[in-house]
Amino acid sequence: MRHFKLLSVLLLTGIITACGGGTSAPSEYMVKVYPIENDFDRFETIGPVSSRDECAAKAMEMKAAAYECQPN
Repeated sequence: MRHFKLLSVLLLTGIITACGGGTSAPSEYMVKVYPIENDFDRFETIGPVSSRDECAAKAMEMKAAAYECQPN
């Protein structure tokens, strides 16, 4: 019984590692800029940019009412 529990734990650990592992942050983002507050039908797409910080800076530079950083 002890052998079965150990095998079950190892198998479950392997499955979780295989399904959830190997993810990394995207290398570039697209900036979706909404120029008018509460108007999400009109937007402008800019990019690619290399980081989320650069995405936020680009949106502030354009004086966006709202923005979205989408992984590319």
